[in-house]
Amino acid sequence: MDIAVVTCAGMPQLHPLDAPLVPALRALGLDARPVIWDDPSVDWSGVRAAVVRNAWDSHLRRDEFVAWADRVGALTRLFNPADVLRWNTHKGYLRGMEAQGLPLTPTVWVSPGGTLDVEAVARERGWDAVVLKPAVAAGGLKVFIFRRGELHAAGAKVAELAKEGDVMVQPYLTAFETEGERSYIFFNGVFSHAVRRPPTLTTAPRGFAEPHAFTPDDPAELKVAEAVLEASGGRQLLYARVDVATDNAGRVRLQEVEVTEPCLFLTLDPGAPERMARAVIARL
Repeated sequence: MDIAVVTCAGMPQLHPLDAPLVPALRALGLDARPVIWDDPSVDWSGVRAAVVRNAWDSHLRRDEFVAWADRVGALTRLFNPADVLRWNTHKGYLRGMEAQGLPLTPTVWVSPGGTLDVEAVARERGWDAVVLKPAVAAGGLKVFIFRRGELHAAGAKVAELAKEGDVMVQPYLTAFETEGERSYIFFNGVFSHAVRRPPTLTTAPRGFAEPHAFTPDDPAELKVAEAVLEASGGRQLLYARVDVATDNAGRVRLQEVEVTEPCLFLTLDPGAPERMARAVIARL
């Protein structure tokens, strides 16, 4: 096999938004197939390269996943590399982004086993609502919004989440409800396409229901995404998705850098599958 397109047992043929990568690789002459990351029967030494795509249970088994990445990365080319996957699967990397001067959404970090008077923090910082999330999470799992009038109960939820690991406490950005998040997608460090996405949490109001492609019209926002990409490894990354949103003062803020198993919304841009396939070939 030339390319193992890595997925999980719950999505053996890839997510429909990402599935076009396989036929795009085949159209360029490569033997590409979806492969489940933890399938014990796979001989990774017989694969020219493995491209992580829909390993969407990795956050539930992070230690096992990063150990798998270390093992597979020693047997074949792994994209993105194992050290990148280890770094990116704990949101503590965002502290490093902030230390480099990148515009992260203001965040209070709670260590494992810790507590926080969320109501007092929100009052001090002028936050009307907060978002609580584990530092190891994906897809909105164990992410909670507490609005004005509910903040007194947020501290107990922080303590509950902190029993399992680090917790992030951030202001809730009301622009999620109208603008959503903007995702800037790069292949081999080159901008490919952009997607506007509704809030992940179904409890958040939505100005639109489905992700859709858009043409970036704010050069400053694209520059933020490019700066984040460079700080994350730039052209060393086969794929990257930089998610930004507008804060409550109208400023662009980094939400996440997704370089492990992000949806890349290949169906939303006609040229994206081939661009990604060619980026893979450039790595071989």
